[in-house]
Amino acid sequence: MSDSEDVDQRSHVKLVSADGFTFLVHREAAMRSGTIRNMLSSPGQFTESSLGRVDFKDIKAITLEIVVRYLYWNLQCANSTSEIPEFRVEPEMALETLMAADFLDC
Repeated sequence: MSDSEDVDQRSHVKLVSADGFTFLVHREAAMRSGTIRNMLSSPGQFTESSLGRVDFKDIKAITLEIVVRYLYWNLQCANSTSEIPEFRVEPEMALETLMAADFLDC
Protein backbone atom coordinates (compact mmCIF):
# COMPACT_ATOMS: atom_id res chain seq x y z
CA MET A 1 0.00 0.00 0.00
CA SER A 2 1.46 3.36 -0.97
CA ASP A 3 1.65 6.43 1.28
CA SER A 4 -1.15 8.13 -0.61
CA GLU A 5 -3.45 5.14 -0.14
CA ASP A 6 -3.04 4.53 3.58
CA VAL A 7 -3.22 8.15 4.80
CA ASP A 8 -6.09 10.52 4.23
CA GLN A 9 -4.00 13.55 3.27
CA ARG A 10 -6.78 15.97 4.07
CA SER A 11 -6.98 14.96 7.72
CA HIS A 12 -3.60 13.40 8.59
CA VAL A 13 0.11 13.89 7.93
CA LYS A 14 2.99 11.45 8.31
CA LEU A 15 6.03 12.80 10.12
CA VAL A 16 9.06 10.54 9.72
CA SER A 17 12.06 10.77 12.04
CA ALA A 18 15.72 10.40 11.10
CA ASP A 19 15.73 6.88 12.54
CA GLY A 20 12.69 5.80 10.52
CA PHE A 21 9.82 6.07 12.99
CA THR A 22 6.56 7.35 11.53
CA PHE A 23 4.09 9.51 13.45
CA LEU A 24 0.58 9.83 12.03
CA VAL A 25 -0.59 13.29 13.11
CA HIS A 26 -3.84 15.13 12.53
CA ARG A 27 -3.20 17.82 9.95
CA GLU A 28 -4.69 20.48 12.22
CA ALA A 29 -2.12 19.67 14.94
CA ALA A 30 0.79 19.48 12.46
CA MET A 31 -0.13 22.91 11.09
CA ARG A 32 0.71 24.43 14.51
CA SER A 33 4.32 24.27 13.27
CA GLY A 34 5.16 27.13 10.91
CA THR A 35 7.73 25.03 9.03
CA ILE A 36 5.39 22.08 8.52
CA ARG A 37 2.54 24.44 7.58
CA ASN A 38 4.74 26.02 4.87
CA MET A 39 5.79 22.61 3.55
CA LEU A 40 2.22 21.32 3.37
CA SER A 41 0.47 24.42 2.07
CA SER A 42 2.88 25.60 -0.64
CA PRO A 43 1.50 24.05 -3.82
CA GLY A 44 4.18 22.80 -6.17
CA GLN A 45 7.10 23.97 -4.05
CA PHE A 46 7.51 21.00 -1.72
CA THR A 47 6.91 17.31 -2.44
CA GLU A 48 5.54 17.10 1.10
CA SER A 49 2.45 19.03 0.04
CA SER A 50 1.53 16.39 -2.53
CA LEU A 51 2.55 13.33 -0.47
CA GLY A 52 1.25 14.35 2.95
CA ARG A 53 4.55 13.09 4.38
CA VAL A 54 7.42 15.05 5.92
CA ASP A 55 10.82 13.41 6.46
CA PHE A 56 13.12 14.91 9.08
CA LYS A 57 16.70 13.83 8.42
CA ASP A 58 18.05 15.51 11.58
CA ILE A 59 15.34 14.86 14.17
CA LYS A 60 15.39 11.54 16.06
CA ALA A 61 12.17 9.75 17.02
CA ILE A 62 12.53 10.48 20.73
CA THR A 63 12.67 14.21 19.98
CA LEU A 64 9.98 14.13 17.29
CA GLU A 65 7.66 12.38 19.73
CA ILE A 66 8.03 15.29 22.17
CA VAL A 67 7.40 17.76 19.34
CA VAL A 68 4.24 15.86 18.29
CA ARG A 69 3.01 15.87 21.90
CA TYR A 70 3.66 19.62 22.02
CA LEU A 71 1.74 20.21 18.76
CA TYR A 72 -1.32 18.46 20.21
CA TRP A 73 -0.89 20.27 23.53
CA ASN A 74 -0.64 23.60 21.70
CA LEU A 75 -3.77 22.81 19.66
CA GLN A 76 -5.69 21.85 22.79
CA CYS A 77 -4.64 24.95 24.74
CA ALA A 78 -4.81 27.45 21.87
CA ASN A 79 -8.10 29.13 22.77
CA SER A 80 -8.26 28.13 26.40
CA THR A 81 -9.76 30.61 28.81
CA SER A 82 -8.71 28.62 31.86
CA GLU A 83 -5.23 28.14 33.28
CA ILE A 84 -2.96 26.39 30.79
CA PRO A 85 -1.13 23.37 32.19
CA GLU A 86 2.66 23.25 31.99
CA PHE A 87 4.20 21.33 29.10
CA ARG A 88 6.96 19.28 30.65
CA VAL A 89 10.16 18.16 28.93
CA GLU A 90 12.75 16.06 30.69
CA PRO A 91 15.94 18.07 31.32
CA GLU A 92 18.12 15.64 29.37
CA MET A 93 15.89 16.18 26.29
CA ALA A 94 15.55 19.96 26.63
CA LEU A 95 18.38 21.05 24.31
CA GLU A 96 17.51 18.67 21.45
CA THR A 97 13.83 19.53 21.78
CA LEU A 98 14.55 23.25 21.78
CA MET A 99 16.65 22.95 18.61
CA ALA A 100 13.92 20.92 16.87
CA ALA A 101 11.21 23.35 18.00
CA ASP A 102 13.25 26.29 16.73
CA PHE A 103 13.70 24.64 13.33
CA LEU A 104 10.01 23.71 13.17
CA ASP A 105 8.85 27.15 14.33
CA CYS A 106 6.59 25.84 17.07
